Amino acid sequence: MLWEVGNKKSSQGVSTGELLPLTNNDIIVNQNGVDFIVNIETKNMKIKHSPNVVMHDPFLAPYSPTVFIDDIGSNHVCILNKFPIVVPHLLVCAKNYIPQTSPLVLNDFKAWIEGITDNGVLGFFNSGAIAGSSQMHRHMQLIRTALPLESVILNGQLPFNYDLLLLDDLNAESLYQHYLSVMDKMQLYTSSTFNGLIECLPYNILLTKRWMLLVPRTTNQIGEMKGHGVNFIGRFLVSSHEQLQWLIDYGFMRFLTDCSVIKK
Repeated sequence: MLWEVGNKKSSQGVSTGELLPLTNNDIIVNQNGVDFIVNIETKNMKIKHSPNVVMHDPFLAPYSPTVFIDDIGSNHVCILNKFPIVVPHLLVCAKNYIPQTSPLVLNDFKAWIEGITDNGVLGFFNSGAIAGSSQMHRHMQLIRTALPLESVILNGQLPFNYDLLLLDDLNAESLYQHYLSVMDKMQLYTSSTFNGLIECLPYNILLTKRWMLLVPRTTNQIGEMKGHGVNFIGRFLVSSHEQLQWLIDYGFMRFLTDCSVIKK
């Protein structure tokens, strides 16, 4: 249901100019046997970072009919990303403002997995700006994409600190309990609070029907290149052909490693 409505409204929104994709054609770059996906950002990125957009919370009601998909329970709503990195690009948002840097709760997982309907869907979560979040209102994301780094992830070959949970099915309670144990084990809670809620150190979650990956973060920028949670599946967004060449020379996996926590 979510994807059916999302597909229809995305097509309409792009054609009318109400949705502003940040990417167009995929560029495939093979490095060390991995077919990384790269997109060069469109001019819509300037609109995304304009003051009027940055100062507005798009995840609070009322929602434009163009982006609204459906309520998910009493605490969450599914809407389209006005600035999709892939079309369609779904967001599962808390209806009330909750900081993106506070710990996820069980209802977040319950709402999120409603959109992970088949093996082609990737969910990802950016916990704060250092983890790639441009909006600080609680939201989890959903796109359909190839997963270039999946075999590297499943074979335990990521060269930085992470936690991988293999799944037989998507069960919100099991995901949440594992999430809590990993957050504690990796010491990702801080002693500070915001709006009465505990603050967390930056991390990303990637979630499919088959596995969940959690990656602690240390930075979101190397040189002029900024990162994003979806990078950890092997998908990148660059500002220009020159930045693409810089990334190729620097190394895709080196970039991910330098944004993460080095294994001890």
